[in-house]
Amino acid sequence: MAVFPNSCLSRCLFILILLQLPKLDAAPFDVIGPPEPILAMVGEDAELPCHLSVNESAEHLELRWFRTKVSPAVLVHRDGREQEEEQMPEYRGRVTLVKDDISAGRVAVRIHGVRASDDGEYRCLFKEDGSYEMALVHLKVAALGSDPHIHMEVQDSGEIQLECTSVGWYPEPQVQWRTCKGEKFPSTSESRNPDEKGLFTVASSVIIRDTSMEKVSCYIQNLLLGQEKEVGISIPATSFPSLTPWIVAVAVILVVLGLVTIGFIFFTWRLYKERSRERKNALSTKEKVLEELKWKRSTWHAVDMTLDPDTAHPHLFLYEDLKSVRLEDSRQILPEKPERFDSWPCVLGCEAFTSGRHYWEVEVGDRTDWAIGVCRENVLRKGFDPIIPDNGFWALELYGNGYWALTPLRTPLLLSRPLHRVGIFLDYESGNISFYNMTDGSHIYTFSKISFSGPLHPLFCLWSCGEKPLTICPLADGPEGVIANAIANAQDLSKEIPLSPMGDDSASEVTDTFHSKLIPTQPSQGAP
Repeated sequence: MAVFPNSCLSRCLFILILLQLPKLDAAPFDVIGPPEPILAMVGEDAELPCHLSVNESAEHLELRWFRTKVSPAVLVHRDGREQEEEQMPEYRGRVTLVKDDISAGRVAVRIHGVRASDDGEYRCLFKEDGSYEMALVHLKVAALGSDPHIHMEVQDSGEIQLECTSVGWYPEPQVQWRTCKGEKFPSTSESRNPDEKGLFTVASSVIIRDTSMEKVSCYIQNLLLGQEKEVGISIPATSFPSLTPWIVAVAVILVVLGLVTIGFIFFTWRLYKERSRERKNALSTKEKVLEELKWKRSTWHAVDMTLDPDTAHPHLFLYEDLKSVRLEDSRQILPEKPERFDSWPCVLGCEAFTSGRHYWEVEVGDRTDWAIGVCRENVLRKGFDPIIPDNGFWALELYGNGYWALTPLRTPLLLSRPLHRVGIFLDYESGNISFYNMTDGSHIYTFSKISFSGPLHPLFCLWSCGEKPLTICPLADGPEGVIANAIANAQDLSKEIPLSPMGDDSASEVTDTFHSKLIPTQPSQGAP
């Protein structure tokens, strides 16, 4: 089977996947995948191999093939059998494990009847007890479409329109028009649309005005395969109408009328945009005041919060005041407790909320890769349960350079400026969890209409190491000060805009008590 060179993009994506997994003890082996991508044609079978770096049997190891998420997976083999309940629906009945050489540490997953949607990266993970290693395999899917067909239509003006169509291509092909001498010329319109199977249907049109052309050809190329299909057509001799003086005069008049009409439309559009901008500025100012009042009202319910060391992942180091936390490469030796996170590097707040309204602020500073929010008390803390509302998590995340609301499909958040301090407001009875940018008081995102049951805890997660911690901030103003500021701001702006009413230690000594390495609190920490 053909292979292609590695790409820089594949390496970068592989590194990102590794960063998303918590750091565990190193495995006594490495996992090696093919050095180059695997190429497979649509409808054929594809084998994605990987093997251990040591010539040992892998029969006792857990083997997991997955795409971007660890679970559900493409295939899971554990305890001598495949775990169908952990398999993605689109791969059930389509994948099998090739384990002829499993005693030598070599396996492969075979995908039957390859589809366009199978294109992309796969990860082969071997796991033994609490240790694992994995390798990256890139599958490139290709399909050579049908023979092109050219439809010709002669216009009343004597011009000839040609349309070249073909179906069943993957990935997106390139279309070229050429003369009989091999000269290329551009198309007037072109479309590439995927069908329900993800294969592309292409259509390209040209207008022929040059009567000297005797034949033109349409070429459709699959760059991945380095193959193309061609169809040619002969151009009939046509007589283009001669331009008489009255036709020229009519054409000039139409051009002048067209320019005048365009000028009038442009002037009207400019006037409309200016007036729309004025109305929008006035409305946005009013909405900003209303949103600011709503945000400041949430601080009436501020809570004094600390971190719960019994829930902290061994790589998380808490400060003495239990209000700051940071992630380090070293792993602490801590008592094993059911409430402690052992996979995701997370820690919970001590406070449990079963009713009412509650508000707190978190200083994220300029560090990257974090997640904060709220979770149920009974969430799964052992393993890699995705941090989504279906599993009892409602959180906001900064990963890389992007902000996300951790919904099932991850909602991107387009913010005008980076976040440094985030306010979180929980309304238990209303089922709302809102996030605010404390730099300007603007609203970021709200999880709404949630039916809460049982206690909720504040959630803090760190995805990368760094000296700068996440910090629970003391509130600078009491409720009275916030109310006074909100009323004053509203009164100042209401003069211009009418407002509607707002109806462990890492040593060997481990006892039953917590012995995490508490970092001394520094005067510069906390809220600015």
